[in-house]
Amino acid sequence: MVSALPDELWLDIFAQAVEDAELFEHTLPTAFSEASWFKTLYGDWSLRTAQEGVNNAQRRSYATKKAIMSTCRTWRRLGYEFFYRFLFFSNPRNIQRVCALMDRDKDLGWWTKRLHVTRYFAGGGATMETTQNSLVSIIRHCPNLQIFIVNWPLSNTLQAIGDALCTFCSRTLRVLHINIPTTALAKLIYMLQCLPKLTTAHIEFDGTPPEHINLGAAGDLALTLPSLEHLSLRGPFQDFLEEAIGWEIPRLKALCLDFVNHRDDFPDLLEFLRMHGAQLTFLDLNIIPTLDVPTILDLCPLLTTFTFNPDWRIPSWEQHSYVGSSSTRRPHANITTIGLHHLLYAFGVGYAATYDKVDPFATQMIRRRNDVNFAALNKRNFPRLERIRVLNTTLLSDLEANNGPSQHCYERWERWWRQCQKEGIRLEDCTGETLGTLPMDEEDDTTTEDSESVVEEGQPQPHLSSLRELLMECRRMNAQREMDVTPPALRMIYAGTSRLS
Repeated sequence: MVSALPDELWLDIFAQAVEDAELFEHTLPTAFSEASWFKTLYGDWSLRTAQEGVNNAQRRSYATKKAIMSTCRTWRRLGYEFFYRFLFFSNPRNIQRVCALMDRDKDLGWWTKRLHVTRYFAGGGATMETTQNSLVSIIRHCPNLQIFIVNWPLSNTLQAIGDALCTFCSRTLRVLHINIPTTALAKLIYMLQCLPKLTTAHIEFDGTPPEHINLGAAGDLALTLPSLEHLSLRGPFQDFLEEAIGWEIPRLKALCLDFVNHRDDFPDLLEFLRMHGAQLTFLDLNIIPTLDVPTILDLCPLLTTFTFNPDWRIPSWEQHSYVGSSSTRRPHANITTIGLHHLLYAFGVGYAATYDKVDPFATQMIRRRNDVNFAALNKRNFPRLERIRVLNTTLLSDLEANNGPSQHCYERWERWWRQCQKEGIRLEDCTGETLGTLPMDEEDDTTTEDSESVVEEGQPQPHLSSLRELLMECRRMNAQREMDVTPPALRMIYAGTSRLS
């Protein structure tokens, strides 16, 4: 049967079976990427973030590709293209294994478009220097690399990895996700200067920023990022944002800022928005210090999606009663979606329930701000508003554990629901379901985290089930006819990918 079909048809079948097309999109998860419920091994419900979902999708795709390549010689020959199309590592020793293979067969990296190194625990049996050298070597073998993601901090390795990306992938790289020390800002600026095709950048800053950072000649660069559309910053990014005020970023459409738990030394966001806010359509502000929301909305007239922290005390909003208050100087004509960060105190569950007993006055003040800010999310201020999404996964987990809001906060829950229902606005949680839709146990539900997910993904699509059945049948048919031994190169890869996690 294998020889009866042309290679082109098999390649099309494999492309459907491996289910990896979405992994090559030039985007990264945002605050609006939906989380999903799953059952843990202990029988409890837990939330899986969008990034964890992407990691699991890569593992599932690897398993399918391994099944294809272990079926017969023909499938192995055709499967190389799919097997090396993306590389996903969670063990530094696997980086060394793949590096050795690519050093031996320099054509393997031609297929690679995505390289993702996720966080791993120490003790993987490889030194940082060895891992760095192996990763740099892999980059050198991937001239068509479009997506580069590293979730662990690049402290001493940023210079070498940045040089490799700028040397071998400068015209192809579209997505960059890295974690760097705050003191490495100058190196980052030089790196961005050499990546003109970059469309999406997520940069996490690690460590305490110095009181004065010496950028040298990098501070005088009039940087132009002609293709950048999505910029995401996390951690103490103040020095970067201050520098970026004077850059040319003509195509910037989405800006995501997560200041984590930092409260002081926030950069001049308003000045940045005066320079770059006019064309923004997506603005995500996960920040504790209060910002001037009315001014921000005025500086970003094209916004369709906006997120903020409803724990903020916004004086211009508190001048009115929270019933029908006015949040903007003028109605914002384009916003259709608003996301709400934090809100941990709103419903009296989790940590907030304990803190309420320690400092009830502070808790009530925060809840008052929540009410004021939520009441301002109406059609008077946002005529095109269609949905409000509560983005905090911790809050949703606490609601599930408590089986809903606490009794003394239930009135707030109902009031917010009535407001949205009256205005024709959908109120959602971070899974995309309506707020209050908690997972339900079924009598015949035996799904666990290891079984991946009947709970979170539903039944597989019929055509994909047929493809998987075809793969298994072909493996059975060829088991007796083809007793060939797996080549050493593939044996090394299988040994590595079987331990990917």
